[in-house]
Amino acid sequence: MRLVRVLLSARDPGGAAQVLAVAPALRADPRAAVSVTASGPAFDILKAAGQNPERFVLPDGSVHQEAGVDPAPLLGAAQALLDRADPDALVVGISSLGVGVDEALLARAGGRPTFALQDYPGDANAIAGAYAGRYFVRDEAAARLTRARFGAEAVPVGSLRHQAYARLDVPALRASTRAQLGAGDHPVVGFFGQPPDIPGHEAAFGHLVEALAARRAKPLLVLREHPKSRDRRAAHLDALRAAGVRVHDATDAGAVERWLAACDVVTTCFSHCAMDSAFLSAHSPEPLGSVLFLLTTSGAREFMRAYTGMPLPDGVEQGLGLVAESSADVGRLLERALTRDEQRAFHAASLRLPRAARLDLIVETVVEAGRQRMARVGAPS
Repeated sequence: MRLVRVLLSARDPGGAAQVLAVAPALRADPRAAVSVTASGPAFDILKAAGQNPERFVLPDGSVHQEAGVDPAPLLGAAQALLDRADPDALVVGISSLGVGVDEALLARAGGRPTFALQDYPGDANAIAGAYAGRYFVRDEAAARLTRARFGAEAVPVGSLRHQAYARLDVPALRASTRAQLGAGDHPVVGFFGQPPDIPGHEAAFGHLVEALAARRAKPLLVLREHPKSRDRRAAHLDALRAAGVRVHDATDAGAVERWLAACDVVTTCFSHCAMDSAFLSAHSPEPLGSVLFLLTTSGAREFMRAYTGMPLPDGVEQGLGLVAESSADVGRLLERALTRDEQRAFHAASLRLPRAARLDLIVETVVEAGRQRMARVGAPS
């Protein structure tokens, strides 16, 4: 019998990170033939990693559509891809803010077994309710939330994108990056951006700038824009410099991990890079830093709750971050986040995160589902 054809897809950095964790394990299985399709930032990430993705693009050159827009062009492009590749199983990433290749493949799966690699707990996205048949999620809490929100099957497998951190020398990564920054013992704060169409995102950045401007001793600021927000970089740099803050632009400066490791405080609205920071902390023998979430407007908080299904950002209830809910909170909580006590508490909480990732379970489940599909449709030998 021929090999089981598995098609993986991603369109955002988080999805690409999940695919990068799973693809090598699937490629190593002698029963599987793996192909990858991607769009947007995910294409560049996967191409740079040697995954040889096929670029997914619509006839008009776009790569995704807003929710509520007629998805016919997107679905047509997905169907054309499926007709060419004829996979036996689909494994997709999960992206938000509109729909793209992942959601279109699920909607046009045509009876193929479908799987999704969840990054943010409880997250799923679909066109017309066409969710994946099974979600691979981080832990049982994420599985319960996914089942409750979407009625979907969910299986805990650990944090896929973070299992590679076990191979990092985190203290050395921190030391070398801080040396590059010329930070010495000076505090380093990072701002890790998200797409600017998230309500309250730009206001949150402004509140951080105000808090930094009010400090007599200002930390060094590492600016890391989201790939979808590069057009905000110049304005953000100008605002920080006008506030008297020394800033290092790390937007296009390689993998995010080194910049997270260098920070004494990671700030963001609710980006999952905060969890990247937590898993780096879990693989460090000493505390690295802490996290401050900037949910300083009601719009930001309402969006986060609607998007995640959770009252607080991922990890906060486990001691992995502080939450600023007003502009007045930012300066006070930034001061607290910079203390050694807060960083020790964050480190202790990070050590309770799951370390193992069940790549073997994912591979066996996907390949077996593909084999069963081949048997159903009478695939040739």
